[in-house]
Order: sequence, then structure tokens, then C-alpha cells
Amino acid sequence: MKRDVGWQDSAAGPPAGVYYGWYVVAMAFLANFAAAGSQFYAFNAFMLPLCEIRGWTRADINLAPIIGFICGLAGQYSYGSIISVTGPRRLMAMGTLVSAAAFVTLGQAQELWLFYVAYVFLIMGNAAMSALVANTAVSNWFVRLRGRAMGIATSGITLAGVVLPFVAHYLLLSLGLAWAFAIIGMGIACLAPLTWLVMRDSPESCGLLPDGQAAPPRETATAPRVMAQSYVPPSQLVRSASFWKMGLAYGLASAGVFAVVFQLGPRFQDLGMDGDTAMVLVALTAAAGTCGKFTWGVLCDRFPPNRLGAVMFCLVGLGQILGLLASGPFTVGLFIVVFGFGMGGIMSTFPIISAWCFGRAAFASVFRLLSLFLALQAVGYVMMGGAFSLTGSYDVAYIVFVFVDMAAAALIVTVKPSIWAQPGESK
Repeated sequence: MKRDVGWQDSAAGPPAGVYYGWYVVAMAFLANFAAAGSQFYAFNAFMLPLCEIRGWTRADINLAPIIGFICGLAGQYSYGSIISVTGPRRLMAMGTLVSAAAFVTLGQAQELWLFYVAYVFLIMGNAAMSALVANTAVSNWFVRLRGRAMGIATSGITLAGVVLPFVAHYLLLSLGLAWAFAIIGMGIACLAPLTWLVMRDSPESCGLLPDGQAAPPRETATAPRVMAQSYVPPSQLVRSASFWKMGLAYGLASAGVFAVVFQLGPRFQDLGMDGDTAMVLVALTAAAGTCGKFTWGVLCDRFPPNRLGAVMFCLVGLGQILGLLASGPFTVGLFIVVFGFGMGGIMSTFPIISAWCFGRAAFASVFRLLSLFLALQAVGYVMMGGAFSLTGSYDVAYIVFVFVDMAAAALIVTVKPSIWAQPGESK
């Protein structure tokens, strides 16, 4: 079923020159940077100080993303419906304000329950400005160059890991815990007006075509100012084998990746490194991930993305083996390069393969349901926190994650384009 949704913006149309879709990519990049930086990477600097100052354990703090992600995925499902009415722009502007307020509150929270509530709002706000919402905006504007565009947009996720741990660590040492959270939160808030001014929901709302394609004069004169959306009923989607294979593959793989990244700094410190060195290594891992995001995205424009996904999952598994064996500079360096490059592709190829399989018009309708599989991340956090509490090491969790990555690779390679993909969208 298709429906036309009026996503026209009240602002003036985009300027001539550079295809406006790249401005949309830039805003998605910033939104992903802020979301990933506040959810994951900043806690590489904040986790141990929170334990020391508040008297909490690592397991206590690991409960925050578990609770937050479960609530966030429920919210993200709702955002998939809201997008079809309002478009991504309004949600992204609202999400930045919610995220900013929540992040400031995290630094003020003296009780665990308040910390958990603030983290839930952080996740909800981040979900409104990144992930499904930002990916939908980019997918709306690109088809032929979708992999490259999505790779650039999602590289903000791992680039945050290059910048935010250092920023958070410096602010923490200079101004203290509360002010460090407050300053980063105010930085997130600055994205709200920028998003409102720059973001546009679809090329059709601006009288353009995806990828900056030129339309014949007659077609341009009569081109619709709205984008026709395909709504895929959940009752039909759950009968699609590709839906289950893709969801399980990315849900399983992300369980290990995000749990590892969330406490990568503490992992390096457990190996005997000081805080400054640990933050440098976190940044290097994120830098490798940034390269991976762009590279995997570009490759998806040239090769079958499902096969690339299988290679990527295997590379992540190999990286976790290296992380398990890491002890000296050489093995730590191998872990950073292999794991970082592989994990960088997880959140960039997920929307790319989803659009490849289900099509541009059905993307928001389908991706909101596929994203529910990411709730499996909660299992990863439990395993990491539980393994450390019981054994004083993350080794058991790393071993399990390796087998999980192999299972994910076996699933994703069998995914095929669905009946909802339009001709020319699945190369």
C-alpha cells in the first residue's frame, strides 16, 4: 500500500549548486556524532569516575543502557510512524533538545534511579535525532549513491569515539564531573536550531530527484512535491525470511560490538594502561571504525551488500579474538585495527542493506521493526557486566561474542531483495 505524505517544508527551497542531499548527510553526520558520543564513547571517560564518586559498580552503570535501549527501541518504533506524517526534520530538532537536557541530568544524578531515568530520556532523544530518523532522511535523498552517503552520515558515530573520550576526559580533569556533563550537553543543544534550518525531509519536497539526477523539463514542471511512501503491514513483514535473517544478524552482532565499545576504556585500563593512554587507544579504535564506515558504505555501492555484511561480521569476530588475546602493544594494535575497522560497518551497513532489501519508499516502515532486534544489545551488556563481576575479566563475554558473530555472518549472506524493493534499487 502506498500513500502520499506531505513533507513540504515551510522554509525556502534549497540553494542551487551542490546537491542538497549532501547537506542532509552532513546533518545526519552531526546527529549521529552527538548521539553515539553521549550514549557510548563519553562513558569510556566517565564510567570509572562515576564508580568512584557515586559508589556505584560497573554492573550498576551497565544497567543504564539496558533499560535505556529497551525503552528507546519502543520509542523508535513510534518514530517510524511519526516520520510518515511529519518527516525527519521535526523529530531531529526535538530530539537534540531532549538529549541535551538528559545528558546534563546524568552529571547531576546522585541516585541510581535518577541516573537510569535520565539515560532513558537520553536514548529516546538520541533515537529521535539519529538512527532510524537520520537514516530515513539520507535514504530519502539517495539511491544510486546510498552506500557512500550512508557511510559518511554514519561515520559520525565512530568519529565521536575519536573526539568525545578526549573531550570528556579533559573536562572531567579540569572542571569536574557535573560540569563535564553540562558542557557536552549544551553542545548537543546547539544542534537544534541548526537542524531546523538545514534539514529537509526528501528531494521531492524541494522539487528535486534522488542522487541529484536531472529530470526532463516536462517532468520537472509536473514533479510531485511529496514523496510516495510504501507502508508494509507487520503481518506481511513477519512472513519475510529476509526480515528475520537481517534482524537477527544485526541484533546478535551489535550485542557484542556495543557492549565492547561501551567499556573499551576500562578494558584497556584493566590491561595496565593509565587513563590518558586508554583514551588514546579508544580514539584510535574509533578512528579505525570511521574509516570502516565510509569504506563499507562505498563498497556496498559496488558489490552485493549482503555478502559484504558476512565478511564484515567475520572481521568483527576476528577482532574480538584479538581483543581476547591482547596483552602487549602488537596484539593491542592488531585488535584496534581489525575490530575497529570491522565494527565501523555495523551501523552503516544495517540501513544500507535494509534499503537494498526493502526499497527506499518502504524504508521507514520496515526499519522501525528491524531496529527492534537491536534490543539484543541488552544481552551483550549483561554478559560484559556479569563476566567482569564473576571473573574479574571480560574474557568469557568476548569468547561468546566470537561465536555470535559467525552466526550473524551465516544469516546475512542468505538475505535477498524483497518484493517491496523497487526496480533498480537492489543492485
